[in-house]
Amino acid sequence: MALLVVDVASSSTYELLHHFHDALASHYSDLRAARAKLEPASPVFALEHDLPPDDLDLLKGAVRNAIKLGHLSRYQRAWLPFVVYAAEVGYGYVGDEYWTTFTSLTPRWTSQERSTVRDWFVQFHRDFGGAHPSGAWADHFTIIAWPITHAVLPTYLQRNLAKLLFEFSGALTSDLLDDPEALGVRLARRASNYTERFRIFCQNTALVGQVAVALLSGESEPTPFLSASTLARIVDGLSTESQARNWLKSARASARRVRGFRSGERGPAGGATPKRLPRATDPRLFLRKDGVWTAYAELPDLTVVGLEGQEIYGQLRTSRATVSGAARPIPPSGLLYPGQEVSFASWPRPDQPFLRLDRGDPRTNSFLATQCVITKGPWWLFRRQGTGLAIEVKGKFVRPGHQYLLVGVETLTAPPVPWCAEVAITARGVRAFDLWVPPHLKETDEEALLATGLSVVSHVAIRPVGTVASAWDGEGEVEWVAGEPAILGIRSDLVPKRARVVVADTAYFLDWTADEPELLFTLEGLPVGTHELSVALFGNGERQLASGALVVTIRDPQVRAEGATIGEGIRMLANPARPTLAELWDERAAIAIDGPPGTGADLSVALLDDKAAPLVNLRRSVHLPLGEADWRTIARSVRTDQRFVEAYDNSESCIISVSRDGIGFATLTSERGFQPLRWRLTRSHDGDVIAKLVDRTDGGTTSLDFYNVDTPLTAVRKNPAEVLSVPPRGGLVIARAGDSVAAAMLPTNPTALLHMPSASPVVPASSRTPKEVLRLAEGHRRWIHAELPADAFAAYQQRLVGDAIARAIGTLIGGSHWAAIELAVAGARDAADHLEAMQAAVGVSTEQKAVASTIAYSLYRWLKPEELLPGFHGVISPHLTRHGLDGRRSVPRFLLMLAGRPGYITEWDPSEAATILDRVLLSPVLYRAARFAVLGTRALNDAEGVERSF
Repeated sequence: MALLVVDVASSSTYELLHHFHDALASHYSDLRAARAKLEPASPVFALEHDLPPDDLDLLKGAVRNAIKLGHLSRYQRAWLPFVVYAAEVGYGYVGDEYWTTFTSLTPRWTSQERSTVRDWFVQFHRDFGGAHPSGAWADHFTIIAWPITHAVLPTYLQRNLAKLLFEFSGALTSDLLDDPEALGVRLARRASNYTERFRIFCQNTALVGQVAVALLSGESEPTPFLSASTLARIVDGLSTESQARNWLKSARASARRVRGFRSGERGPAGGATPKRLPRATDPRLFLRKDGVWTAYAELPDLTVVGLEGQEIYGQLRTSRATVSGAARPIPPSGLLYPGQEVSFASWPRPDQPFLRLDRGDPRTNSFLATQCVITKGPWWLFRRQGTGLAIEVKGKFVRPGHQYLLVGVETLTAPPVPWCAEVAITARGVRAFDLWVPPHLKETDEEALLATGLSVVSHVAIRPVGTVASAWDGEGEVEWVAGEPAILGIRSDLVPKRARVVVADTAYFLDWTADEPELLFTLEGLPVGTHELSVALFGNGERQLASGALVVTIRDPQVRAEGATIGEGIRMLANPARPTLAELWDERAAIAIDGPPGTGADLSVALLDDKAAPLVNLRRSVHLPLGEADWRTIARSVRTDQRFVEAYDNSESCIISVSRDGIGFATLTSERGFQPLRWRLTRSHDGDVIAKLVDRTDGGTTSLDFYNVDTPLTAVRKNPAEVLSVPPRGGLVIARAGDSVAAAMLPTNPTALLHMPSASPVVPASSRTPKEVLRLAEGHRRWIHAELPADAFAAYQQRLVGDAIARAIGTLIGGSHWAAIELAVAGARDAADHLEAMQAAVGVSTEQKAVASTIAYSLYRWLKPEELLPGFHGVISPHLTRHGLDGRRSVPRFLLMLAGRPGYITEWDPSEAATILDRVLLSPVLYRAARFAVLGTRALNDAEGVERSF
């Protein structure tokens, strides 16, 4: 009988895979046994196969041949080579489409086998102690997270990790090098300014820590966390670029210096509750004199707090913040930049959190309440720094011969000392007193100060010396960045024999050099955090002469914020912080640039592809400072530039930089970000557009709906695997896979549009019910929230459909007479010609006419949304009770949203939205009043005002 060639190949492939499986099983078992001895146990990675290059090539060929010949189910007893193969593909992964790369390397691969690969990785985790993916990304991508994790450190991320280790090296301690999990958490926090793909990698903090410890082990030092060949492979990859090689070399040198140092055992004695020490995230209080004293707080950069969780960061990014007693709120993202100052109209209330996010959930606000705290009252002490500035002394101690300001709640009386005099302060709820502390204090004066809660420090002073500290309040608090030399000096006018220094619950005795007024020493190895350092001076016979204390904060080394920092010549702030590419150019984000008034500067906008290669670089001249409105004007100019239009859809990131020689520079990087579903658009020479869905999700559950401009609420189901020929008018496409959604406006064909009649979207409405209104509002949301291409006509089509849906809602709620108004305004050349008709159509009763009249006379004063909302609130609120909406402060905003941007009401609490809609349908005059306010202000506004309006 003849033997078929395919039988021979199949038999040979099966035998070879079994050979590799048995060899790998033995190898991984040994690794698991070694890692299990670590405390805690460390995982095994599939990339640690330690196969010679020739054997690895043979394994890859066998896997490819096996996949080509049939289903994977026949290899259930020889699965380890497939795990190695998938991890190797992950090692070469470039952050784009894993399965696209896998398929291109593996003939006849089908997506149906993906779950089998995942199951084998799960078995690898069970049988050999394999690494388990973790983090939000792993929760979302439940299949490809396995091979990417087992690739340890994909090549495209290696440079990022080398740079991060270099920038963090100053904060390394021996404790961190012995605790990969803790090191991974700290590195993940410091990765906030890196690319989104690297931040995703850092979500698996255990993996990051283990790889980091291994890389920092040194060239001749073995590491228990990675096999020698795998570590050498990663280091070789890093060494291909000189800059990455130098970063790693420097970080390793820092690790060598700190390795071997062990800090003393510490912990509160006797189970006592530890004293709360100031945090780096606490605000700094100060007083400034402009005729009278005004109280201020300098708010911290809370980026590090946001890194405690993606939900916290997202709320800091998008929510306005309220500071207790402050004269103004903090805009969204304001807490993600250093240097924000707020003045106090009234003193912060002790029974309220100092800081609260207006749209923060209870968990986030509760967390912030513990992280951002002012000094406990009822007295606050400030040391004068010249004639017009006073900085808080958190330790509340005074030094003879110095001048202070004492602030206390208004029910308190001043200390009964003759050198205390009340002064004016603008903040309500407190009184302020000047304290001119004499060089020599009477015993009765010290007792009076002690009764007030103040202490007196004399004969000893502790201060930073040498390298300038990052922060120093002049009295009791100092801050250094980890890695900086922390040198302190103890000065005394007594004659001590030695000093006892206690820090981190460890005591050190230092001999005092005779006839020297100051003792210098260096703090080494203090971990990041806040520490209380106490000093006691002893004379002959160990008699204590004096004592003092200092609060020392060691802060993580901050990577320079892209937008520059306070004090630099040019500073760029984005709202929201770190906007995506779509947010930046769809005008959902805005930029403000601070700088010397009237100074000219150069602004550049560079679009880059997925390999960070420049596609286009546009330049503009600007004058500083640049406000958000000025930025929007420049952004429209850039967006309509043909060079930008041609490059935008193929770009992955954008770098905006502003500079002026001799003053400074600032940059902002925005990315499209890692998107599970992504649209790629190509345009032919005749203007036709082809849209292709890039699907990076794990499963085969992706659906695709297309919405035409003419029938914007009717979905047409399409095959997501096929390219889509875009109609000349463009349209809306929405792809869904599980929780992932990619909604995009499609570009138009401008040439073809010239020969077509104007689009006229048809939006049918059925029953006059809250459910139908919400259906229309959801349709509005789909169109308005879709990502825009670099096509001005597509933006016009988006507005056209949005306006049509809003009119349909107006017709449905407003009644037949109002429907005629909607039709007339839609076809008018100038909507202002119909203002009187709109006013008359609001209502017929005396009360309704009065409301319409007040709105009509207020339209010019309501041209800005921040003026329209409170103005309309004041007009409509007195009339809500009779319509069953008493006590609901959100109703005026809801009405304006429903009238102007109805898609946003879908974000309301469903039960509240249904209740309000039910009352509005019973009393349509409420809607007509809001719609008149919206259409009226739009009619009187300019184009930019219309864009920003309700």
